[in-house]
Amino acid sequence: MKLSQQYQSGNLVLPSALLFHFKDLFPSADDFLVWQFFFFQNTSKLDEIASSQISQAIGKSTAEVNRSIESLQEAGLLQFKTIELAGEIEMICDAWPALEKLDELLQPPPVEKPLSEPNDFKVLVGEFERELGRFLSPFEIEDLQKTIQEDKTSIELVRMALREAVFSNKTNWRYIQAILRNWRREGITSPNQVVAKNAERESQQQKSVQLSQDFMDAMNLWKD
Repeated sequence: MKLSQQYQSGNLVLPSALLFHFKDLFPSADDFLVWQFFFFQNTSKLDEIASSQISQAIGKSTAEVNRSIESLQEAGLLQFKTIELAGEIEMICDAWPALEKLDELLQPPPVEKPLSEPNDFKVLVGEFERELGRFLSPFEIEDLQKTIQEDKTSIELVRMALREAVFSNKTNWRYIQAILRNWRREGITSPNQVVAKNAERESQQQKSVQLSQDFMDAMNLWKD
C-alpha cells in the first residue's frame, strides 16, 4: 500500500523516507515544520489548528507561518478546500499531497530500453546481412541482441564496428565482436569516441610517414 493510501486510511507515523527526501520535497525546514502541524491535524482528526497556534509553538511570527503555508501550497504539498457542512462553508486542509509526491520519488526509475523503436533492430540485422552477404543465424541474432540489451552497446556503435570490419575486409561476426570488446576495454562507448580514435590513429600514421621521409633525405645528403 502506498504511503498516501495508508495516510487516508487512518493515523500514520511520519514515514522515515520523508526525512531522507526532505530536500527533494520541502522548500525549507520551516515549511516542513509547519506542514507537520497540518499532518497532525489530519491524522488526529482535530477540527482546526490556527496559524497563531503554530507560530507560538515554533517561535515564529504569524506572518512567517502564513508565508510557509503559501509556500507549501505553491509546491503542491498542502491543499485547502472549502466544503459546505450544515449550511455553512468550512475550509479543510489536506497534508497528504506531500506523501503522494513522496510515493512518486520512491517509485523505481523506468527501465530505459536500448532500442528506441522496434524496427531499429530489424534495420541493423538487414545491414549486417547485406554487408556479410548472407543471412544471420539464430545464434548470431541472439548474440547481437545481447550485445545491445545486456552489454548496453548502442546500435550506432555496433553499426560502426560493422563498418570497421568491412573496411578491414573481415566481414564476420566474431571479428565485429572483437572490435566491440576492444572498444569497451579502451572505455569507448560512443560513436564520437570512435571517430576521435580513428583521427588520432591517422595522425600518428602521417607522422610516421613524415619521419621516414626525413630519414631518407638525411641519408641522401650523407651520400653526397
